[in-house]
Amino acid sequence: MAYGKFMVSNENTLKYWIKKHPGIRQALASIVAKVPLAFRMGKRFWMWYSLFQESERWSVDQMLEYQFECLRSLLSKLSLESEFYRKRLNGVNIAGIDTVEQFRALVPTVSRDEFAANYDSILANSWKKQKLAGAATSGTTGKALQFYHTSDDAVREWAAICHQWSRVGYVPGESRRAEFRGLTRPGRLVDVFPEHNMIRCSVLDLKAEQVSYYADCVGKYKIEFYHGYPSALHLLASTITSHNINFPQPKAVLLASEEVYDWQLESIQRAFPRSKLYAHYGCAERTALAGWCEYRREYHVMPQYALVEVDRSNSEIIGTNLFNTVNGFVRYRMTDTVLSVSQQPCPDCRRPYIPRLVDLGGRSEDYLFDLERGWIPPAVVTYPLKGLKVIREIRFVQCEREEITVQYTTNLPEDDRAVRTELDKIESSLRRLFSNGTRFKFEWVEEFPRTRSGKFKWIINELDEAGFLTQP
Repeated sequence: MAYGKFMVSNENTLKYWIKKHPGIRQALASIVAKVPLAFRMGKRFWMWYSLFQESERWSVDQMLEYQFECLRSLLSKLSLESEFYRKRLNGVNIAGIDTVEQFRALVPTVSRDEFAANYDSILANSWKKQKLAGAATSGTTGKALQFYHTSDDAVREWAAICHQWSRVGYVPGESRRAEFRGLTRPGRLVDVFPEHNMIRCSVLDLKAEQVSYYADCVGKYKIEFYHGYPSALHLLASTITSHNINFPQPKAVLLASEEVYDWQLESIQRAFPRSKLYAHYGCAERTALAGWCEYRREYHVMPQYALVEVDRSNSEIIGTNLFNTVNGFVRYRMTDTVLSVSQQPCPDCRRPYIPRLVDLGGRSEDYLFDLERGWIPPAVVTYPLKGLKVIREIRFVQCEREEITVQYTTNLPEDDRAVRTELDKIESSLRRLFSNGTRFKFEWVEEFPRTRSGKFKWIINELDEAGFLTQP
């Protein structure tokens, strides 16, 4: 079974040792950083970036022509190299597909569970001949999924994101940013990545003295953009305003990886009144990428990146990755929903980007509470859930300030040794996120209740904003 068993090479071994020894990574990064970043990004990045910048001026018809040319090429290759898609596309006139309506009528959707259950037959028979990169979903539905991208597809992804950020002045290869997402090394408040013109600040440490330290680092490294979880940037902004901290104003605050709420935007804007705010929506499967334009706080889908539909019956987002021929995501049900959608281009920016996701409805999970660290955002809680194999799904339930119940479903009997090993790994990772005052109780369940779109609420928190039990 190939699922999750990523290719091992001398290059991957080198990356493992660099990761294991941070001093080596830092020394190597300092050497690499001496070469101009714009040069190091390579020809393929600039090819994709130029395509995205140029194509935003195309007509809708030109964009659709390009999109369906990519789609037909994708389906043709999958039908030859993937057993799953060979059967699914049997009898389909691929060359004749040139509208979303035809595509929808001829090709069924695939759910996350179906993708995982059929992974071996979905995987292209040429996968061992290609240079691949392992990927995984964040696990925000309580169940992480592992899969492949071709190793150079990260270049297309980064070019697409930089294209979106260019709307607020970001210049790839030149602009400097501070990340408030991901984890720093144990014991470090800030990690420095000179090879990427970037520093990363700990999202678990946002008290006044730590935020003041970040302000000094931002000034020292001449940071121009802040990039991170809306929840983390809200906490940063709240600390700045409540303690009157002199924190540098960036050109823009770049919001990603979580749903953005109005109260978070208001808080961030109070702390950074002279800065632009920008949000984008995407996923690890790369089946959708959408971002605000300069005029509207609504998400414009990039059609040259993926083909995105919205299910008329339940408003679920369905995405097709136009370039992944290794393990194809074709009409993939993303479980996220959209409350309001438009099939017309934005009347203000006039880009041929459709559909427009006017109001997203997914990713609205609760936070978990810790006595010392306060509210822990969902995007951070997902880190202990990555790479799970025998535990299928996870749900966190908090009814007390000091205790969190971790419910789980498994592929094996609950008393199996492999299950216990993964539970120990989860608990160990959670201990890094929470203080010693928080207890964890593990509880096996047969299955979780689900919404119409197949999503279940993976964090249930019955505490109020102050961390006390909400009264009925």
